[in-house]
Amino acid sequence: MAKFNQHQRNKEIEAFIADKDSRKESYSQADIDYINSYEGSGGQAKQGASGEGLLYEYFTPDYVVALMWELAYKHGFKKSGTVLEPSVATGRMLQKAPIKRNCVGFEINPVSARIAEISCAGATIHRGYFETAFMQQPRFTTRERKQPTWLEQYPFSLVIGNPPYGKYHNRYSSYFPTPKLMQIEQFFIYYGLQMLEKNGLLVYIISSNFLRNGLTYNNAKDEIAKIADLVDAYRLPAVFKYSEVPTDIIVLKKR
Repeated sequence: MAKFNQHQRNKEIEAFIADKDSRKESYSQADIDYINSYEGSGGQAKQGASGEGLLYEYFTPDYVVALMWELAYKHGFKKSGTVLEPSVATGRMLQKAPIKRNCVGFEINPVSARIAEISCAGATIHRGYFETAFMQQPRFTTRERKQPTWLEQYPFSLVIGNPPYGKYHNRYSSYFPTPKLMQIEQFFIYYGLQMLEKNGLLVYIISSNFLRNGLTYNNAKDEIAKIADLVDAYRLPAVFKYSEVPTDIIVLKKR
């Protein structure tokens, strides 16, 4: 029996979506279940995957998504609240949201973004970097000056997600020089908090490195501590497919 190849499954799903969309056909629940088997490229180099997704595309397992929503409700999120997912991937996090029309997501992988649009009908999915939420439309070459963001749903009740990990250096990082954020997950935490209303919640699954002591993270944690309180945290074993990176769930409340 041939060994299952997730990268090959991904390519088949990409072709399936392209064909359905070209025919302007609707998606059945069976179709949605199938395309939701799409996984990020993270850890799949040996299966044939390539590109920058190898570094950060590790999608959240459904049982972890359920736990994160449970924590959001535990710490005060109301079902009528607005929700932001800054790195939405295929929409697994937003699929659990109680009111999809109150949800906004950002995603740079066009295939993942399209799956999120299909599986989270009613949610607003922006195809682009989270940084563009803080920059002037339509060219995104200048930071917003009069207001934090152009998003109509701002401020949000909940920011929830699985941000990318690694060194913070991309086409927009030079627009965000202060505070100095060395790691991309630091950017997603700090600027995710900027999107919240007072007492709003941020629930992330992140690398365990963040809560451990270290010069790479201390300055960022000092900046985050100025605007939010850590109200809950859980250390997890490795939960992502094709990765042994230890993870934590953190819950921050904006002051």
